[in-house]
Amino acid sequence: MRDKKKGNRILICGIVLSICLFVLAGGVILHLSETFIRNGIADMAGAVGIAAPEQLDGVMHLYKSGDGLRDVGEEILRQYGYGRDVYSFVPAWYGAAAYAIPFCIILVMLFSFGLYWRHRMKEAEKRTVALSGYLDRIMEGQYDTLMKDDTGSALGDSIYKAVVLLREEREQAQKAKKNLADNMADLSHQLKTPAASIGLTLSLLKKKAWDEETEQDIIRMEGQVGRLQHLVGSMLTLSRLDAGVLKLEEKEFDLEEMLVDAVQPFVRQMEEKGICFGIQGADGISLSGDFGWCSEAFGNIIKNCVEHTPEQGNIRIACRDNPIYTEIVIQDSGRGFDEADLPHLFERFYRGAGSSKDSAGIGLSLAKSIIEKENGTVTAENTQTGGAGFYIKFYHCHRIST
Repeated sequence: MRDKKKGNRILICGIVLSICLFVLAGGVILHLSETFIRNGIADMAGAVGIAAPEQLDGVMHLYKSGDGLRDVGEEILRQYGYGRDVYSFVPAWYGAAAYAIPFCIILVMLFSFGLYWRHRMKEAEKRTVALSGYLDRIMEGQYDTLMKDDTGSALGDSIYKAVVLLREEREQAQKAKKNLADNMADLSHQLKTPAASIGLTLSLLKKKAWDEETEQDIIRMEGQVGRLQHLVGSMLTLSRLDAGVLKLEEKEFDLEEMLVDAVQPFVRQMEEKGICFGIQGADGISLSGDFGWCSEAFGNIIKNCVEHTPEQGNIRIACRDNPIYTEIVIQDSGRGFDEADLPHLFERFYRGAGSSKDSAGIGLSLAKSIIEKENGTVTAENTQTGGAGFYIKFYHCHRIST
């Protein structure tokens, strides 16, 4: 607002100065004209007084009457070679002043307008930069108030109203997510207790002597209870991620150590299927993030590869690092993905054509959520040899808070 008033003052001062110069120029030109006319009359009277002093009284009396003198005077001037160019007798500096003063006035007006326009452009640029920075802060979640200089701006007021509305909607969405996370936590707690009780009961039943069919039923029930417990834990983790209440550590860790930790739960299964597993290029690479949750994310991806890799197959993890990001590529020798499944692989509860009957369709979705929380990306596609490939990139910058 102060800048706007300053610009108006510049324009008003320029206009006032131009008016003053116009008045001054008019007075100067009027004075010059009067002086020129007076000098011309004085010269004419002097010439008559010298040439015919005895007729001077009659000439002055006739001049005062003014009857028909102009026409007679112009005829006399023409007889002596003075036509309409008689005004060429006007001194050159009179004419120069008559032209120079208006020219200076025009220059002053143009200069004032130029200052005003330059000020307005600077003000507009300043406001644009300020609003751009304000919008950047909004994108980062900083919902501070608009600058005082923008209180009179229609654009600033509109943006402020939109920001207030967005902030209210964001707060409501955050509360809804928090409530969902709390409800999921309560639900998972309620489910864990009976699931643990059932698991304990099944363990006790296994110690008794049963026929082979009953023992197989007990083993299958244990598997289902374990699957239920894993599903409950995954749902709780996802809800906490969605609500933004899952706290992730920011510590540097060794990439190879994390990958080895992620594959440990599946070593026995890979040995039973004769799967060859290898890690390449991870030596000396460090990442910054949460070791445990990164291991959980990679464990879900490796689990998917183990389930879809045939016996005597192989799973390879290749790592490479550059100044921008660290890339981890996980490939298996399975049958790959169906083309129809590729766009939906990381959707929650999506089960592709080759999914096992025990799959809940939540592992890859959980892995993607964790990796993105750690400022990374994950994509999947079929390899040239026909297997499945997962491509994970962790960018070397601070984690984005949500």
